[in-house]
Amino acid sequence: MSPRTALPLYLEYALLGLIYQKPQYGYDILQKWDKNLGVIWKVKPGWLYAALNKLEKHGLLVSQLESGENAPDRKVFALTAEGEAAFLRWMRTPVLSPREFRQEWFAKLFFFSELPRDARRELYEGQTRAAESWLRQQSSHNYSGSAFEARVRDFRTKQIQSILDYLNETKQSILEG
Repeated sequence: MSPRTALPLYLEYALLGLIYQKPQYGYDILQKWDKNLGVIWKVKPGWLYAALNKLEKHGLLVSQLESGENAPDRKVFALTAEGEAAFLRWMRTPVLSPREFRQEWFAKLFFFSELPRDARRELYEGQTRAAESWLRQQSSHNYSGSAFEARVRDFRTKQIQSILDYLNETKQSILEG
């Protein structure tokens, strides 16, 4: 399968989020991505344009060609009602695994201002509950007894505890900011 058709969906949701803020040209989206979300993920122009086309093909975006005076025609991308609903649904859903937290949570955090205050609080509380659940699940796993597995589980437990600590320490400042 081509990597262009098997992209991680949360990257595409972040792309929808940039267009949710305002309809834009692909080049402008890439610039905004690099300036903001680039601290989380680096994307190549080819990926971005392939993802835009994929989202348009799936009915989440529409595009319109606009001609420039001394420039080639350019596509302006805007969200469809389905695209807006998909973005907002993603924004209201906690990150599902500790592995995805570092990237997906901070992408959601970038778009926090797009949610009403009560939805931000619900997301934050839901994410905290999810992290607490990850921690409980980690401690309930059956060990094979190997020293290697014990080291891996110890690392995962500490990683999840760090996520939980981060959420608890930053909750007030992020929700008020």
